[in-house]
Amino acid sequence: MLISTTINDALIKIGVINPIDEASPQDHAYGLRELNRIVDSYNTQNLIITYLQDIALPQPTNWANSVTIGTGKDIDFPAPLEAEAAFFRQASVDYHLDMMTSNEWSRISYKFDTGIPSRIYLQKTDTNDLKAYFDAIPQTNLVLHLMAKKPYTGVNSVGNDYLPTDDIKWNYGFEKMLMLRLAVELAPTYEIQPSQLLLSLATEAENNVKTHNYQPLTLESSHRFKRGYRYRNRGDSR
Repeated sequence: MLISTTINDALIKIGVINPIDEASPQDHAYGLRELNRIVDSYNTQNLIITYLQDIALPQPTNWANSVTIGTGKDIDFPAPLEAEAAFFRQASVDYHLDMMTSNEWSRISYKFDTGIPSRIYLQKTDTNDLKAYFDAIPQTNLVLHLMAKKPYTGVNSVGNDYLPTDDIKWNYGFEKMLMLRLAVELAPTYEIQPSQLLLSLATEAENNVKTHNYQPLTLESSHRFKRGYRYRNRGDSR
């Protein structure tokens, strides 16, 4: 979502602009500064505001059924905090990868066919690298993409400040929380008293995000993925 849309919606919530109107460049600039201050405040509370970014990883020298992502590793690229999804791209065709658990990967008795894998298990290492395990050896000319979770710092991947016109895919309810909190913070600037309903909605959104953010991720699942295969995988117990 565009940052300007989040700012517009915050201003709409407190009645500064109408739903059909667009905030002025000055309002957008101030709203973005205030948004960054809100994010900084959450960071001091150990609530890290994250967004999702599609990262195309460089190809390793040689593919294997497990590779390490990290500076100086098999895939020489800084490892993200986490990855919410993954896929392989070959030319203009994308091949989705289902997420596995460690137990599901270990139960595949034969993982040495070469083809286009259909499943992946990602594990953070003690050195903060990211280990990727596949249910087959990826064939050449495949590019691994990760939908990576990254902390929002107000600065984009090339070191420039974000602009209101930039598009950010916020993670898990963050956009709603930030929009409502921004509305509360902007209201005094426009000599508006935020309503009790707005304050309640902002607190509820914040609590929902905190609940999700602080819950440990469950790596094991009670079912197995079932999908068509792109190669013959001998000995797979699925």
